[in-house]
This record gives sequence, C-alpha cells and structure tokens, in this order.
Amino acid sequence: MADFCFDDLRFILEKYIPWGDIEAVQGKESLLDEYIMTMETVAKWCEEQVEPEAEGNDKDECRLEEMSDGNNRVILPKGITEGHEKLKELGLFCGVTLPEDKGGFDFPLTTFFAYGEIISMADSSLGLTPMLNEGSAQVLVEFANEKIISEYLPRLISGERLCAMGLTEPGAGSDLVVMQTTARPVDTTSDNSERIKELQNLGEVYLLNGSKIFISNGYGDVLALAKVGEGISMFLVYGEDKKVSRIEKKLGIKGSATCELFFDNSPGVLVGELGGGLIPNMLKLMNIARLGVATQALAIGQRAHSFAVDYANERIQFGVPIIEHPPVRQIIYENEINLQATRALTYMASYYFDMREAYKRKLNTFSKDSIEYKELNYKLKKYHRISEIFIPLSKYDASELSNTVAYSSLQVYGGYGFTKEYPMERFYRDARITSIYEGTSQIQIDQVFNETFYFEKLGLINQFKLGDNRTFVETEKNRLFLDNLFDEYKNEIISNADGKKIVLDLLEMIDRMRLFLKESREILFLEARKKEKEEGRRYNSVFQKDYVDIIGAIIKGYLLLKQALISDYKGSIAKSYIERMKIKAEYHKNNIKGGVDDIIGESYNLVMRVDS
Repeated sequence: MADFCFDDLRFILEKYIPWGDIEAVQGKESLLDEYIMTMETVAKWCEEQVEPEAEGNDKDECRLEEMSDGNNRVILPKGITEGHEKLKELGLFCGVTLPEDKGGFDFPLTTFFAYGEIISMADSSLGLTPMLNEGSAQVLVEFANEKIISEYLPRLISGERLCAMGLTEPGAGSDLVVMQTTARPVDTTSDNSERIKELQNLGEVYLLNGSKIFISNGYGDVLALAKVGEGISMFLVYGEDKKVSRIEKKLGIKGSATCELFFDNSPGVLVGELGGGLIPNMLKLMNIARLGVATQALAIGQRAHSFAVDYANERIQFGVPIIEHPPVRQIIYENEINLQATRALTYMASYYFDMREAYKRKLNTFSKDSIEYKELNYKLKKYHRISEIFIPLSKYDASELSNTVAYSSLQVYGGYGFTKEYPMERFYRDARITSIYEGTSQIQIDQVFNETFYFEKLGLINQFKLGDNRTFVETEKNRLFLDNLFDEYKNEIISNADGKKIVLDLLEMIDRMRLFLKESREILFLEARKKEKEEGRRYNSVFQKDYVDIIGAIIKGYLLLKQALISDYKGSIAKSYIERMKIKAEYHKNNIKGGVDDIIGESYNLVMRVDS
C-alpha cells in the first residue's frame, strides 16, 4: 500500500491560503492551528480505518431491500456505515462550516474541502456524505425559516438526519426548464393528515408529485426542486415521506447509494422564497457541490498517482526499477506537476468563494445607505464574479485531470493495473463520474466561456472593429475583468520577486500565453460577428474548450509562481508547468485560428450519413 501522502495539501493549508483575508472580513482570530490539527486527525483516521475498508465497500456495493410495509430500505456496505458513525463522532458529518450559534465550528469552507479531499483519498464513496450534508446545511442556514433552522438543523448536525440535493429527472439533467416534478399547496379541507399537520409546524407545506434520478444519498432527506406555477421552488422532503424506487448499479463509487426517488403527494416544507429554488437556493448548493467534486477528483487522482509512484520505484524491468524508463518517468513527473497546479487552482477557487460568503454576511450588518455598505458591496461583486469563473473552471479542470491521472497511473502498472489485485482499476472507475455529475465538463466549459467572453460583450465591441480598418484598441474602460485580475496577479508577483530572473522569465512566458488568449478572443469575436447570431454562437461553441484551456493554463501559471515565492521547491514545479503550458496554449490558439468548424456544417451530415 502506498504511503498516505497529502504533503501538497498541507502546504496549501499552512502556506498558500491567505487565511488572514478571510478572518479580517469575518472579524475573527486565526484558527490555523485548529485547521491543521483537524486535518491530521482526519488523515490518521482515513489511513488507519477508512482506506482498508474501501475495497470491501466497492465489492459489497449498496442494495435495496423491500420492507413488509411496501417501502424500500437502502442497505449500505458495512465500512460506509461505520464511516458515517465515525464522522458523527469527529463532528465532520455536518456542521464544520456552520456558524457557532447554529451549532457549527464556523471554519471556512476551504478547510472543509481539504478534509473532504483526504476522506476521498481513502474512499471517494464515503467522501460524498459530508459534502452533501454540509452543502444542504449551508443552504438551510441562509434561506430556510427560523423554525427549520432551530428544529431540523441540529438533527442534521448530530447525524440523526442525512440530507441530499434533488435536481435531476429522467428528462431534465442540466436543462431544468423541462422539469416535470410539481408541487401544490396543501388544501386545508382535504389534505389534513396528521403528517401534514406535523410538518406545518416547520413552515408552508406543499405536496410533491414526480420523480428524481441519480440522487446521491437519496435514501435520506432531500432538498428537492419542483415547479410551482411557472417558477421552481425548493422543498425539504423527509426520507420517510417519499419512496426510493431503485438504486443504480454503477461503474464506480459503489459504496455510495445513487437513488431514484418517487414523490406521490409527498409533503415537503418550502425552503426560502417561492420561486427561489434554483436561484439563489440551489445555485449556492451547486457551487459547494462543484468544489466538493473538484476536491474529490483531486483525491482520486492523487491516490492513484501515489500508488503509481511507489510501484514504479519497486517494479524491476530490464534490470532497473521502471521509474528509470523515460516513458514511465514522464507519466509520473507530469502527473505530479499537473496535480499541484490543479490543486492550486481549486483551493484558490474555494478561497474566493469563502471571501464572497464572508462579504455577503458582513454586508447584511450595514444599512444600504451607508458608505460601508457601498464599499463592501463593491468587493462582494468582485469576489462573486471571480467565483463564477473559478468554481466551474476548477470543477472541469480537476475532474478531467483525475481521469487522465487514473488512466496513466493504471498504465504504469501494466497488466496488473487491469486486475483487482491492485486498487488502480477502482480509482479508474471512481474517477469517471467526477467529470459527469454536478454538471458535465462541457457544462463547466460553457459557463467559464460565458463568464469570460459573452459577459464581456461591451468591452469586446469597443476593442475589436470590423471592416478594412479593423483595429485593436484597449483602454481602461474596455479592459476585460479577467485581464485586470491577471494584472493583479502579475503585479503582486513582480513586487515580491525581488528581481529574481527565473520568476521574471516565467512571467514573460505567461505574457505570451496572454497574447495567445487575446488573439483567440479576437478571432472568435470577429468570426462570430460575421455570422448570424445563432450561427455565431454555434461557431464559438466549437472552440470554447480551447479558449477555456488557455485561461486555465494562465491562471495556474500565475498561482504556481505565487507559490514559488514561498517555496524554492515550488519554483521547480512552476517552471516545468509554465514551459509546458506555453506550448499547449499556442496549440489551442492555433486550433481556434484554424477555424475548422465542420461539425456545425454540412460536413457533419455527410460524415455521419444524416439525411439533410
């Protein structure tokens, strides 16, 4: 078994995250020692008790048992059930990030994601439970009425209850417009069961009808979305008030129960405003879940990599350990660099989300007419905008990397990796879901592209002119949000670099990547403007992955350079990563410049033999 390595994660918590920024907004003293101590406690438990059970949990899977009363009960693998009990004992089942007056530890979300990464290193199925509980609790604290908060939330924190998120339906994945689950207010003349009366003590009760699929931990309570009239609202539906009609037989994360739910006049308590189920309620939960999946993906990739490193150093072929063979060496080396780069991105995304949440809470303590409110609101908008770029980017980046690392690490094992003698095939299977659930990679790419391209329409119009005298003109007024953020990073690095040549040389390489991004932006804008609006969007969608990959390379390059100012070791990581990414960024720019858009034209029909 490979050593349970989380050195880079420790660096992130101890040296990288600007905890002082978060604590200053929160008005709190530093609790870094507590964060680290909790991380070490979690890691020790995971190494000694959780990981040894992971293979058994995968083998045993979850199953559905029909009860005599006609209901179904989900049976979890023994190791998962024991893991839940230990999470409750450690206080990590739910509540790590909740305010102290609500029964939580009031830690930043960034610490929670770090603990989640360690748990998922040991068993990615177990890591899902605290992520879903914490996200649900965060939503309840912000949007639920005081009755739900005071009566339901303590039961969730203690572990008496378990809560999931309920969005997806058979015909409605990311497209929630076609959602079929509906809710109607109870009719006091006919809907007067004792159960409804009991729930009315918590708030407004509605009756839900419909179904949900692919609901992780759906056997517990669920924050379900349902249509009420033209809007979408959120309801807290207790586990005993709906039915689990089946659990999915899956490729991976087999220790987690993925449920199909059936609502038949199931009573649910309204959470938040009527019509606010998707925005803002579920949007917050999705952001937490996407960061959770990013860290889960990192965990799977990290564990696969750790096993591959150990195996490559021990396995002898042609008289030497296979780590000495350059093709194997390349896999190991590049996986290490990429994991550290993606972890830097993911935890910076989490930091920005923490800052956004801290400013949101602080803003509510001031009058809207005050100078303080206006200043805080400006900062809140900034962190909101950054989060809307970084969260989908990190979810996309981490999940795709997890699949790549799991694939190549299994390759290091050769035929042994394909067998169940080693855990590599489990990592390979578990990694696959991370680029699918909580929004596919394609959905994340689309969101980042919208945030960094379409939302900058006015700036782009001012910068790029059509016609024979086409010019590029950049001013302070039309500079794009992302470019300003890049300049902040660059100026901060220069001011702290103390004139180090290696740092300045690497900044020049990132400058080249930024030129590739500008050129790509201009090409996409001008080509789209030449076409009809819908055709222009289709054209841009062909190349938006290349565009987003350049953005990701630039951001990770800057973040690694910021780490290099703290650690000489990180300087080597930054150098290797940036040198490689400059080449790849130019490749992505050339893809865009090539303009091969045959998948949206007649060529697609000809190749795929589609009748016109």
